[in-house]
Amino acid sequence: MQLQMIGIDYEKADLDTRAMFSFHHHAAFEGMLYLKETYELSGVVILSTCNRTEVYISTPKLRGDLLDMVCSLKGIIPKEYRNMVVERTGQEAVHHLFQLSCGMKSKVFGEDQIITQVKTALNYAREAQTTDRNLEKVFQAAITAAKKVKSTVHLTAVKTSVIQQMKEALYQEKDSLLGVKCLVIGNGEIGRMAASCMVEEGAKVTVTVRNYKTRQVEIPKECKVLDYKERYEHLQDFEIIISATTSPHHTVKYEDCAQLLQDGVHRYLIDLAVPRDISSRFREENYVTTYDIDSLGGNSGTNQDNKAIELAMEIIREQEEKLSSKKEMQEYVELIQNIGDMAADVAYKRIKKQVNKELQEETRKQVEERIRLGTKKTITSLLFDMRKQMEEEHWESCLTVMKQVLSDHIF
Repeated sequence: MQLQMIGIDYEKADLDTRAMFSFHHHAAFEGMLYLKETYELSGVVILSTCNRTEVYISTPKLRGDLLDMVCSLKGIIPKEYRNMVVERTGQEAVHHLFQLSCGMKSKVFGEDQIITQVKTALNYAREAQTTDRNLEKVFQAAITAAKKVKSTVHLTAVKTSVIQQMKEALYQEKDSLLGVKCLVIGNGEIGRMAASCMVEEGAKVTVTVRNYKTRQVEIPKECKVLDYKERYEHLQDFEIIISATTSPHHTVKYEDCAQLLQDGVHRYLIDLAVPRDISSRFREENYVTTYDIDSLGGNSGTNQDNKAIELAMEIIREQEEKLSSKKEMQEYVELIQNIGDMAADVAYKRIKKQVNKELQEETRKQVEERIRLGTKKTITSLLFDMRKQMEEEHWESCLTVMKQVLSDHIF
């Protein structure tokens, strides 16, 4: 089974382009089902974050139409984006996923939110029943590597996440956030993290929720609550407005609130969503300072501690070798079992006459079973042990010769 992936990320595509390729939960679910059924794939996993969208497929034969497949989900013309995507196959795709899961491909080098996003992508694929054994093993191995890196290696000298970058950007503009009124639109994971961060800095935080009276929602401590539908009515009350939803539409529309914000108070509009939550037209106005995922930036990793990176890569190589060893062994299991059965046939064939002469029919069947089983176990165990002592090419040749020799003895 072949592993392939195609991806578009912050290195080659801007935020608006990435937004065109992004998938929310339901869209990813439907997309994986569509790709698997339409293109007769063995497995599909879609990983979509604010900085990237990647589609991993498991297929009997290599495909050359990955971009066409993905674009068919989005109604996008493939040729316009061909120079923005990257395709990887086999071990290259595995190595990329391992590094990605460890935060080494992130815009903020070493950030550990990506491991949760990789887990979530795998879980979504499981819900859609679009994973297969190949994808399960690769993703699980990547998650294992990321956990080990996270627990043993300090990739960055400071806490680095989009929330941290947001905070640092605000402190470049303001000496203190104490008592500053802040509105956080969106109560998902990123929204809650942003709200909690602002509370820790002493801001007075209000979060929006949808249908608050009819739903049980998790509200960060010390935060007030505002119904999402009423956000424009209270927008002038806040100096900092952060939006982090999964909405496909703007949550802060220029045409609905531009005039509201021209009241002489300078505000900070922080958009942590992909696609954008806050209209990009605000970037042209001097009465607000705007930030988005791209402008908040992050560390590229080029100036990170080389020793830490070296240790992380060592862990990745170790986990890749384990995965490769398991996959190789799995590929040979059927052949080894087949050789074991053939050896059992040959062994019993050599003593069959003697057994038939000395034992009753009922006893003969029991003895035959034991001889066959014992022979098979001995041979298969021997072959697996030989694998540990021999070079792969020699071991593979050995298996081929043994099968041929046993075939000659049987026939």
